[in-house]
Amino acid sequence: MKLIESKYARTISFSKRKKSLFKKADELSTLTGADVGVLLISPSDKPYSYGSTSIENITDKFLELKLADRQRDHSNMGKSNVFEVFEDLYKQLQAPEEKEKDRVLRYNIMHRGSEKPHDKHMLVSIKLQMDEIKKETKGCVLAELLKSDLNVAPEPNEESS
Repeated sequence: MKLIESKYARTISFSKRKKSLFKKADELSTLTGADVGVLLISPSDKPYSYGSTSIENITDKFLELKLADRQRDHSNMGKSNVFEVFEDLYKQLQAPEEKEKDRVLRYNIMHRGSEKPHDKHMLVSIKLQMDEIKKETKGCVLAELLKSDLNVAPEPNEESS
């Protein structure tokens, strides 16, 4: 198919085809009971319409259905977003538990027969306690050294000189 060159021939062809198109739309509506609407704009920019009921009723119904589809899609999208957010939060909560299970499993593999490994907080606490003990023992050792240095009795030869 190609565009008809002559403007007059184009107008005649449009008029004939418009009538046959409207006739087919009417047959479709009659045979199936469907609401049928056809909108045409001629080459001279004149609008033509056919509707088995009024074209306004058909366009209103069409627009309402489109709006309902968009709202349903939007509500479904909202539901899926809620489920996605829930799933993400659930995974975030499960991640530390999985890490802990993995850590315990690795510890058990490497140290068979020993008790459950300490968590990080417990290890930090133990380290602080050990540092305190180290400071206390270091202080005790220094005190003993100083005490032993002060308790040294001078030799008798040194006093007479």
